[in-house]
Amino acid sequence: MFDRIARRYDLVNTVLSGGTDGGWRRRTARVTRLAPGGSALDVACGSGKLTAELARIAGSGGRVVGLDFSPRMLEVARRDHPAIEFVEGDALNLPFDDATFDATTIAFGLRNLADPIRGLREMQRVVKPGGRTVVLEFVRPPQNLVGGAYRLYLRTLLPAIGGAVSGQPAAYRYLSDTVDSYRTPDELRAMATAAGWSSVTYKGLAMGTVGIVSGSAD
Repeated sequence: MFDRIARRYDLVNTVLSGGTDGGWRRRTARVTRLAPGGSALDVACGSGKLTAELARIAGSGGRVVGLDFSPRMLEVARRDHPAIEFVEGDALNLPFDDATFDATTIAFGLRNLADPIRGLREMQRVVKPGGRTVVLEFVRPPQNLVGGAYRLYLRTLLPAIGGAVSGQPAAYRYLSDTVDSYRTPDELRAMATAAGWSSVTYKGLAMGTVGIVSGSAD
């Protein structure tokens, strides 16, 4: 599915988020506390948007790697960001040694993992002691007026607009149909804690429809 939507993935995201998705990624990159010359791994990197934000912070002296399991997504990432290292791989079995990076991230990919807690544990495994692990993810719509409007949007406008722009309506019906599988903020924090993250924090964005979960490696 991700191979099929790779060519127009970024365009669809920008349209569906009203152009706000770039700001979410920039904020996520800042939460890593990555320093110039630092190293980071962006898991489920897709077309490399968050990876590029991390690379901008790390600068020419740093090392930033994007990993994804979709070859077509990686083709787009390498085309758009030729100076960044991209690797095809499995988020549940990261092909890196323990304590390799100063930070790891995943943006809108956690809910697609077959075993999300294992994925979170892998992210922590490859981070150096004291490093940061950060998740940017959609959360379950809150039980209020905003949440109701957002749920309606996900079930009606998202599949219609995403399908029309991408030419792959089935993929965006999938995204719409999985709205009830989105985790709550408490569930995301609990998953990170269960995976062994320390000092877990959560920050809600976009009126509670998107969140950033962050933690530290011991």
